Amino acid sequence: MRLPPFQYLEPENITEALSMMDTYKDTVKIIAGGTEVINHMKHRLLSPAFVMNIAKLGDLGGISVLDHEIVLGASTTLKEIANSPVIKEKCKAIAEAAFQVASPTIAAMGTIGGNILQNTRCMTYNQSEIVLTGLDSCHKRGGTICLAVKGSTRCFSVYQGDMAPALIAFDAQCILRKSGATRTIPIIDLFTGNGVQPFSIGSDEILTGIIIPKQDGTSGSAYKKLRIRGSIDFPLVSAASVIWVGADGKITSSRMVIGAAGPAPRMVEEASLAIQGQLPGEIDLEALAGMAYGLTEGADNLAMPGAYRRKMARVLLKRAVQEALEDVKRGI
Repeated sequence: MRLPPFQYLEPENITEALSMMDTYKDTVKIIAGGTEVINHMKHRLLSPAFVMNIAKLGDLGGISVLDHEIVLGASTTLKEIANSPVIKEKCKAIAEAAFQVASPTIAAMGTIGGNILQNTRCMTYNQSEIVLTGLDSCHKRGGTICLAVKGSTRCFSVYQGDMAPALIAFDAQCILRKSGATRTIPIIDLFTGNGVQPFSIGSDEILTGIIIPKQDGTSGSAYKKLRIRGSIDFPLVSAASVIWVGADGKITSSRMVIGAAGPAPRMVEEASLAIQGQLPGEIDLEALAGMAYGLTEGADNLAMPGAYRRKMARVLLKRAVQEALEDVKRGI
């Protein structure tokens, strides 16, 4: 499929890139790896007047290990993250998520910033232009109906990024820059919960980096993902778990996140509170799994039935917590 016409922009530095964003705003789309944007343009889901390539901006790439945090440039590739010794050691779930995103070719091109900012997906929306011309316009295409959930007054499209759930589990933050201003917010706050407009990022802003704070104590983490094809597919449901224990062996804190559960990743906060202060052997895994089930939407708008995906959220969270606990034991 051919791309629609557009004007190509390639800034030489971040200052020039921010100036272009300020000038063109809603008419420009950013690419670094281009693995999502280009595909959407081919399907005519996007037809921007300008496409700005930030892949060559050196200050947006790389992994920096500082005293109290690890900083990932937004243009750092998924392959770099998956292969990073420090990420594997300190943030195993993030390395696992990066490794499982897609095929080696896509992982070598795709960036962490692009993976975080993936648009929400739905079988009635992610189609070619030929197919879409035969369908009524849904909420995501400017209409007033949902083709997946009849009679719904809102969009049920699903956020299927791999990296965000794992990063949220580590309480990561993202750096958003525009001309003359910078703000840093938790990645969980980047999501609106609205499938039509899933991100709270300004039309003149660029995601430039991700900050992963270092935590005291021994930790373990894991990321689990359900997909049809084991090498390339988006998650149909996913789970990330991070658990920290103190010197007495008791759990000091934890974070559990479900992905592909709705228009945004969802923190299983009740589960985190339930195990605080417990010894690993005291955890009721079945109870935690049930909490994940209750947070997962069950619309039939992906490649597997919604009811099955909800059941697998239970299974994957249980497995993620079990593996995180095993990871803790190896670190003690």
